[in-house]
Amino acid sequence: MLLLQDFRDRRNDLGQTFGTKKSKKAISSTAENSINQGKQSTNADKPMKLNAAELAILDSMADAVKNVPLRNELTAMVTASKPRPEANHQTMDPQEVYKAKKVVGVDTMKLIPVRQWMESMKAKKEIRTSSRYVAHRMQSHVQNTEKLKVLRYMLLLLDFYNSSRPSRGGRTIPKREDLKNILGDMPEAVLEGVKRKFTEGGLMNKAKSDSLIMYLCALACIVDNAIVNIWDLKEDLKLETKEMTQYFTEVGAKISALSDVERKRLGLEKAAAAQRKVAKIKCPLEYPKVSGGRKNRK
Repeated sequence: MLLLQDFRDRRNDLGQTFGTKKSKKAISSTAENSINQGKQSTNADKPMKLNAAELAILDSMADAVKNVPLRNELTAMVTASKPRPEANHQTMDPQEVYKAKKVVGVDTMKLIPVRQWMESMKAKKEIRTSSRYVAHRMQSHVQNTEKLKVLRYMLLLLDFYNSSRPSRGGRTIPKREDLKNILGDMPEAVLEGVKRKFTEGGLMNKAKSDSLIMYLCALACIVDNAIVNIWDLKEDLKLETKEMTQYFTEVGAKISALSDVERKRLGLEKAAAAQRKVAKIKCPLEYPKVSGGRKNRK
């Protein structure tokens, strides 16, 4: 059974972890007063007697505190619940953190067609797409079949997301016949895989929507060798810079400003460049920290 001081300590620990700024300040102030009074008291070593009601409260508080997860446990729970793409946490090479065979899937990669793209680019024919991100990178990877397939898959995800409509509880995806318009020469099996992964009952709820965007972030890291200028993807998804950077942070990227060299290459003034952000994968991979929970046991 807990002593009164243990009870107070645990109550204060909960308050410091989950309380408001005002309550935390009050707890700190009370603790300081208790310390000062304790120094002056001649009866500090005498145990306090508790009545039955106080003992019952202590027992209930003990059970409540016992059931509050530790911070490391809470972090693990939240991380596991995030619908992130699979990452390699063991590597120290940023370009090995996200791989197409894990994020897209080996079987799906085999189905994605890029022959028409390759033939059109070799013949210097224009390829029209609905994505700024994809259009600005296709030519750079004309000899890289894997990255072209990743770009083709990204285009499908972007078209799938943008063809859906915001609704109560998430985003409603179009009817089957309407979805066929975004396929082109993409096998329908790939689209069905997208629907299974990112929808439930014809709806893309918030968690599924977030997951799709995080997958796009990871795929962009594959295409851009772990250093992504997020502007084109932000524009494709019609998101604010702050929102887009948050999604990249969720897959473990660190956000920085556009370098002066890159700014000059893009022909941007400093004011315009300030609106651009770069997401970089760093190793070891770290996801955003989770606040709350009890302190970890030593």
